[in-house]
Amino acid sequence: MKFKMKSLTLGAVLLSGVLLTGCQSEPNTLTFTPAPPKASMNVNQSAVVYVTTRDLRNTPEISSYVKDGQLLKLSASPELTQLFQQIEQQDLVSKGFRIGMANNSNAAVTVDIQQFYAKVNQGNLRYDIDSKIQLAIHVQGRRGQFTKNINAGRTHSGAFFARNSEIQKVLGETFNEVVESIYKDREVANAINQYAN
Repeated sequence: MKFKMKSLTLGAVLLSGVLLTGCQSEPNTLTFTPAPPKASMNVNQSAVVYVTTRDLRNTPEISSYVKDGQLLKLSASPELTQLFQQIEQQDLVSKGFRIGMANNSNAAVTVDIQQFYAKVNQGNLRYDIDSKIQLAIHVQGRRGQFTKNINAGRTHSGAFFARNSEIQKVLGETFNEVVESIYKDREVANAINQYAN
């Protein structure tokens, strides 16, 4: 009898675990991992650069949509300021610049995140996802300043309802395009050299 009760209890626990796993909702965090820069290092760079990143968006989420009558808000991992700080520093290091603090640098680079969002429109049989990322990269040195705008957008349509995986795909492609634009850009590096000394 004791063995039957343990078996029955174990079976109930396993069954409830399986049922809860099936009902589990999608996570509300989308993860972004940037590719490493491919630039060849220029060892002749002498500027020490201080990099900061600011999130100027109106809302902290990167997307939101309605599922089963509830508004789901999605966030990014890592946080966008950390993500673009890492990208910009990797890019500048790969181009030969040294990263320093505000008190020992001769140029400052500020990345402003103006937009990073996937707008989801859902109907009865169709959904549309429009993603847009907009950055402004500012270079400030003793001799002047420069601003480079980087924008990218994507659109995707599908049947029935949007899911996190579709939003991740569309926003991820837009993110990768922005990262590639940062890595290929030469204007920011030229502005650092021009205005730093």
